[in-house]
Amino acid sequence: MKERLTEFLAYLKIGQKQFEKKTELSNGYVDKLGENITLKSLNKIEKAYPELNINWLKTGEGEMLKSNIVLNENNSEVIYVPLLPISAYGGSLNDFVVSVKDSECEKIISPIKGADWAITVSGDSMEPEFPAGSQILIKRINEKAFIDWGKVYVLDTCNGNVIKKIFPSDDNDSEKIKCVSTNPKYPSFEVSFNDIFGIYRVLLCMSIK
Repeated sequence: MKERLTEFLAYLKIGQKQFEKKTELSNGYVDKLGENITLKSLNKIEKAYPELNINWLKTGEGEMLKSNIVLNENNSEVIYVPLLPISAYGGSLNDFVVSVKDSECEKIISPIKGADWAITVSGDSMEPEFPAGSQILIKRINEKAFIDWGKVYVLDTCNGNVIKKIFPSDDNDSEKIKCVSTNPKYPSFEVSFNDIFGIYRVLLCMSIK
């Protein structure tokens, strides 16, 4: 249990003394922690850190966090989003929501709510709006219910993951969509819905200046 608690503190990037002060536990509590913990101590930890999955702390089962929203020391929200270990251009993982576990991903801070994942842009087909190396925040949509045409999406396809503006098919084929790059040197192309595992709306692009 001490190992899991230490992992949680490392995730929050805080020290043991800071944790003990906020939870009103005794000095040196973390160092003395064994595999047994009192209900009173658990209640203090849960009150101080409501985002922590107490069952995970006790047993190691499930995810460390109840959600991606964490309260920092000023009690303001810090939103963490899993960064997928693949790129939005030529990735090789199919159906990444199934293939990649949240717990296996690095977490990055999101300046907005509502994003499901973050992913890194590769290649220059979407420059200058989405330069290579930038990170985009994405949210899965139900493409059968609604697509906001002309907006930028990440498509998880049988040939990898691409980030494109999408439009209806030029042939008015309801089973296909047209993918367009913002970089004019790349031609547009069409892809069948049958070859798409998921469509993700790009909510925000973050690039290093």
